[in-house]
Amino acid sequence: MRGDSLLGGVRRIDEQGERLLSLRTFSGPEPARRVEIAMDALLDLAELLRAGAPFPPRLESDAAARTVDARPDGGSRVGETNGDADREDALVRRVLEAEYVRGATTIEGFDDATADRIAAADRIETADSRVIVPLSRTVPYALNWRPVIETLLERLEGIRSAFGRVRDRVRAAGIDRPFAAGCEAIVAMLESLSLVIGRADAGGRYVRDRTDQRQDELLSTIEDATTQLRGDENA
Repeated sequence: MRGDSLLGGVRRIDEQGERLLSLRTFSGPEPARRVEIAMDALLDLAELLRAGAPFPPRLESDAAARTVDARPDGGSRVGETNGDADREDALVRRVLEAEYVRGATTIEGFDDATADRIAAADRIETADSRVIVPLSRTVPYALNWRPVIETLLERLEGIRSAFGRVRDRVRAAGIDRPFAAGCEAIVAMLESLSLVIGRADAGGRYVRDRTDQRQDELLSTIEDATTQLRGDENA
């Protein structure tokens, strides 16, 4: 799994909310199509997160982030101290933000100093100059969950607000189902997603060895809501 893939899914949802807000009316096929795209992206995002649940991964102790790893050249390197982790978190977040704004991000898109840091970072990979933020259950990539979760939470807050405004406009206009039901469902899905990720963030910060056993259950509500809504549309 990759952090940039998760942010890419959030970006797709964000784009649909902004396009819906830009419409003068909700007539015609365009609004329904935007809701359908957002719903598909939410479902994909929930499935990705379920594949990684429980997250963030449980590490035996903070010392796991300071292990000595073998280098490909036969030497060794000492893993992150707390200060190193903060700097690496900031670098990972910078990559994620660039990916969110620009889409696929290459190492050439960064200034020379940042590009050098990316090339030397244990927690970031490049493939054909594309910069990738991997996620896993073992260090060093397990340490990427924290900045990924923080970035997801920040972005989701704005998206929830945007779709909330769309929902309020739909309610005020008295628009009937299924478009109105789709807007309501997306807001509910976003709230569930924010709850799951927010609890993961709290667990990662304050109870380092705790995982939220309800993650899978809460994420499944997004799939259930989509299935029910589409069943109602086809009824």
